[in-house]
Amino acid sequence: MRHIALWAAALALLFATTAQATIFLYEGFEGSAPGWQRIGQVNGQWHSLWHKETHRSHTGSRSAAYNTGSPNYNYDVGTSWGMLASPWINLSTASNVYVDFWSWLETENAPLEYDVAFFMVKVPGFAWGIVPPDIQTFPQGQWNHLMADLSTLAGLPAVRIGFLFHSVDGEFNDYEGWYIDDVRVSDGVTPPVPEPSTLLLLGTGLLGAGAVLRRRVRG
Repeated sequence: MRHIALWAAALALLFATTAQATIFLYEGFEGSAPGWQRIGQVNGQWHSLWHKETHRSHTGSRSAAYNTGSPNYNYDVGTSWGMLASPWINLSTASNVYVDFWSWLETENAPLEYDVAFFMVKVPGFAWGIVPPDIQTFPQGQWNHLMADLSTLAGLPAVRIGFLFHSVDGEFNDYEGWYIDDVRVSDGVTPPVPEPSTLLLLGTGLLGAGAVLRRRVRG
């Protein structure tokens, strides 16, 4: 009996470690990135600095970048802000929801004072919500693997994720800005697991919003 129990435990462990996650959204920005939207302003004029870029990438040859591109690769062209938003994601069949992506950031390293970069989430009927902590608290000038547990939004038919950058002031600084790559929204037995120091936690306000929306959808 003991051997049977050990074999059962081994099989269960094998299943848990090899089960494939359901991918609700993946974008590596190698192609046209269908459904993704960008919006922003530069010196009060509607224009977004978000674009596909070959200068840096985590995998493949391209990423999404917030800067002016070649030849300067800088975002300080005055006061600017820009949002890169995913298409609406259907999570109605999800039980667990994880978002993971790779981030490369170089800005003035003074969170909430000068340049700011945020990962954000939106559900219908609510404004965009910031998922803490501030991305600028992670090491700059290198690729970091970040993850957010959005399981509180599982079961909702429409969710968006987004990346917001704001230069705040118009002073010139010679920094590259922000690159995003390999964005994935998944639901599975084995979620993507980055280093613990890069874990993003969902804000309590968004948790409440998810609970309210689930009641509306299922009620």
